[in-house]
Amino acid sequence: METEQRRLEILETLKNRSTPIVARELATQFDVSRQVIVGDIALLRAGGEAIYSTPKGYMMRKTGSSDVIFQLVCVHTREETLEELYTMVDCGCEVMDVIVEHPLYGTMRGDLNISSRLEADEFFDKLNESETVLLSTLTDGIHTHTISAKDEATRAKCLLSLREKGFLYE
Repeated sequence: METEQRRLEILETLKNRSTPIVARELATQFDVSRQVIVGDIALLRAGGEAIYSTPKGYMMRKTGSSDVIFQLVCVHTREETLEELYTMVDCGCEVMDVIVEHPLYGTMRGDLNISSRLEADEFFDKLNESETVLLSTLTDGIHTHTISAKDEATRAKCLLSLREKGFLYE
């Protein structure tokens, strides 16, 4: 299969799935190495495709046309991470990513795509199993999230809940 055809089929595969797919599975499907898939995904992203990495694999960003997308700045400890995520998803929001401003590297971003307590639990379990650190560790707990809400009322509820719990950095 030609390279361009493979990339088009990867894109079509992602668009037709409602769940994430790991690079290893795509590599098997297209009979190439995992690294080739990682490169293909990077080039598709560079071409403007809304492909996101999640802890469970790649997927396309699918938002409704009326979704309210906004950013907010939070601060908390590692131990409060799960409570922060629960607060946002319990309000009906999706936590799309986390962003920190590193003094040397500039903006560093990680895709999250967490929209339920189950997904928050899975993220936190993976964090604990991998014995790694959160990006916010680099910035003394201060970080930005891009959030998707179904409407302005949901956005306002999320902000109020985070403020009440002391997670908003203001």
